Amino acid sequence: MMNSSTTFQNDLLRRLVKVFYKGSLQFSLQPKEVEFLTWEQQQKFLDATVNSERVKKYPVNSDFARLFFKKLLIYLEPRQEVHDDIYCYLCSLMEKDRENESFYYRHYVIGEDLKNVIIIKETKNMVVNGTTGMKTWEAALMLADWVLSNEALFRNKKILELGSGVGFTGITIAKHCKINSILLTDCHEDVLNAICDNIAFNFPQNSLTEGSMKKEFTDGNKVLGVMMLDWDNVQNLSNDLLPDVIIGSDIIYDPSILKPLCNVIKIFTSRNKSIEIYVANIIRNEDTYKQFLRTLDVFELDHEEISHTKNASVEWDVNIHKYTIIRIKDKQ
Repeated sequence: MMNSSTTFQNDLLRRLVKVFYKGSLQFSLQPKEVEFLTWEQQQKFLDATVNSERVKKYPVNSDFARLFFKKLLIYLEPRQEVHDDIYCYLCSLMEKDRENESFYYRHYVIGEDLKNVIIIKETKNMVVNGTTGMKTWEAALMLADWVLSNEALFRNKKILELGSGVGFTGITIAKHCKINSILLTDCHEDVLNAICDNIAFNFPQNSLTEGSMKKEFTDGNKVLGVMMLDWDNVQNLSNDLLPDVIIGSDIIYDPSILKPLCNVIKIFTSRNKSIEIYVANIIRNEDTYKQFLRTLDVFELDHEEISHTKNASVEWDVNIHKYTIIRIKDKQ
């Protein structure tokens, strides 16, 4: 049975490792916590992060790692003997050519088990080649967390994700929910390629089938599909596409896409009157959000807000100024 000191150390290390994996500099250490970060504990942290085979294979962003360890040293140096390998790792980062490091990996821990990780290749840039879909946005984390907290709603369902980005939400659902299938869609070729890469990282045993319209990865009884879906061009949308649930995150940021998005939603509600639709939003522009709600009304679509105010399995920033998850359904 662990004593309180061991529990404290383990919790502290887990917290630091999770922050590092996620690529965040939002951490602080109290003097008591620094006292626990002895040479031995620093070794455990290094082994769980930069020395681990997973992080070596899927490395984090070099600039972030440099800033993280420099911040860690600010806490350690006045109070602890610093592990030699921390200095060695920092020196190796200084010598590394970062000019061509356009992509890197984040390791998102699901729950408290540090081995339970979703690996996502992404970029720190907001826009790459004309798309915002090459990084994981906060709403994707929030939506994934809400879905895992309400797994029964998705059990044995066929799910369609709109604007999947690099695929974090869809991949997390596929890995941790007992679904029938999930189809991840986007309208940019680079994004679709990134989704396929990320599926391969997280489901290395999957078999791949390539069709003319989509790719399908099969994992046991689950199917993960990847398909181009341009909301402005839905004339050839297959009649065989009949999801039970539609999800989307951070897909209402641009006023010009609101009507095409609502049109896509309307197409699927006309095909399946009992379809469930959930959209997670970080509200950066109040006017755009209100315009989206008005557009839903024009398309005869109802909505209701769903409360989700704390982290459960996926860590996301609950201090964001305004966010919401809404459930959409046909008025008729």
